[in-house]
Amino acid sequence: MKKSIFSWFGYFMPIEKRLELIKRAGFESVSLWWEDEISPELVKKEDMPQIVFENGLLLEYIHAPYKDVDSLWSLNKKERSTVLERYFGYIEDCGNHKIQTLVMHCSDRNLETIDIETGFKSFRILSEFAQERDVKIAIENTKDAHLLDMLFTELELPNLGLCYDSSHDWLEGQTKGKIFEKWAKRTFVTHLSDNDGLKDMHWLPGDGKVDWDVLRSHIGKSDLKCLSMEVTGSVMKFENPEEFIFTAYERLLEITGES
Repeated sequence: MKKSIFSWFGYFMPIEKRLELIKRAGFESVSLWWEDEISPELVKKEDMPQIVFENGLLLEYIHAPYKDVDSLWSLNKKERSTVLERYFGYIEDCGNHKIQTLVMHCSDRNLETIDIETGFKSFRILSEFAQERDVKIAIENTKDAHLLDMLFTELELPNLGLCYDSSHDWLEGQTKGKIFEKWAKRTFVTHLSDNDGLKDMHWLPGDGKVDWDVLRSHIGKSDLKCLSMEVTGSVMKFENPEEFIFTAYERLLEITGES
């Protein structure tokens, strides 16, 4: 199983330097937030895949911005159409750059105002558009595990699956691994990190309350070819980003039983 990490890991430095450290630590793959980086250097998002490849890494997925994603569930046709068009663009970017998976959120803030059937229709449209371009859509669990469960039950589409985020899932009201267990065979991507059970800290695995024995069991039942972290901090103090990223890799090896 390949080892992967999100290209931003909490240290303010140019993407080239981050990728160099990621490669040196032992990771084989990375993922990208799909917007231009404007600081400390301007880097257009369209140039990032090539930078990844030049550093000898695979590009596992891109993560779409989630502003206005709630409009996919809106009865306002104009709002919904505008957001659909933006996601069509992200999917086309995946196709153009030979990126297999787009990660996106299911919802953002306004769960009380969504229209379920409209949302199902929107995600069917996006999934079918993506399937024509040989792209998978992985939807991340945030605070809406029940909504994802409904969506996956309704839409049995081969290219629509889960991006499992362990930190999100160990917050109050979430499933503590149950959504991962149920949809293990439709899990395309992971965001592995830890927290204190109170806030979405995205600590290194092993720092907090997440039950890694439970998740290790679910990973074993999945068809994942790559195991990915999304970490931005730790309860430990590190002298530099190199020490942090090497420790992150060791923690991932502990999850896979390779340490």
